[in-house]
Amino acid sequence: MVTFPDYIESIQLLLRYSTPLNVISHSIYTAQTAMKVAAKFKEKKIVVDCDLILAGALLHDIGRCKSHNIKHGLIGSKLLQNEGLPKELCRIAEIHLFAGITRHEAPDLGLPFRDFLPVTLEEKIITYADNISKKDRLLSVDEVIERYGKYLPQSHPILNRVRLLHTEIEAYLA
Repeated sequence: MVTFPDYIESIQLLLRYSTPLNVISHSIYTAQTAMKVAAKFKEKKIVVDCDLILAGALLHDIGRCKSHNIKHGLIGSKLLQNEGLPKELCRIAEIHLFAGITRHEAPDLGLPFRDFLPVTLEEKIITYADNISKKDRLLSVDEVIERYGKYLPQSHPILNRVRLLHTEIEAYLA
């Protein structure tokens, strides 16, 4: 059976890598949001791995200990791999950016030519929670699009993918 770091172990790992406190705060808020979403899924008898969601949400931005650019996902994934953590957790750190990036979009953003797309419900829940978690409040999808619009042109397919992910997750929450 695959085991994931619990809350305390995840926070200790973030601290060991000198992750900035604002990133840790964001990660805790993202985890709280993701766990609320996961609880709604469970209420509807939809099976999700809450241990993975908790660890993934807490550790998704660990790569920000070294970089705040888009490569923080790759960096975080490598750090988690070096810790011997499960591949599912490493993958979350790598693919949580925006609402996913296709292999064709990746090189233009400075990433390797491969897909960085959330596929599992756990990956989608964490990506969604990361998108909407801003300091001490939740953002609307329009606010998320506006925020990402500072980095991407309004016609960029990533922005449409953000809307689609939000629509998908919020349909489960209705």
